[in-house]
Amino acid sequence: MRSLLLRNFVPPVLLMGGIFLLSSIPGQVDDGLLKILTDLDPKLQNLLHIPLFGLLQFLWLRSFEKIGRTGPAIWAICAGITLGYGMLDEFHQLFVPGRYASLLDMLLNGVGAVLGTLGFWGSRPMSANKTKNLNGR
Repeated sequence: MRSLLLRNFVPPVLLMGGIFLLSSIPGQVDDGLLKILTDLDPKLQNLLHIPLFGLLQFLWLRSFEKIGRTGPAIWAICAGITLGYGMLDEFHQLFVPGRYASLLDMLLNGVGAVLGTLGFWGSRPMSANKTKNLNGR
């Protein structure tokens, strides 16, 4: 039971690790594959927060659903995890050469979390949503 519980939470934790690695890339890299990422238009780099944090929110919601936990309290917990991680990630970037923390990035993380929640709800059959919400699970 415990391994099943832990296994359900691997995808969002792995994505969090991937986000950490991406935000650990210095602001400018001179050569190699990472140069492609650092040469992206800063506006595009900012917009990438939306799908990354949308996916993170979606994965947290799915993980909790797999263990039978749904409803408004779980949605709030998942949003807290996603947005809290986004804030910690912005703080982490203060210590990466050429990177900085940004309120805009945190706002885009929030947009991503909202879209991830909407995507999660939209991916559920309508009858399953009504049944789960009525039962509080």
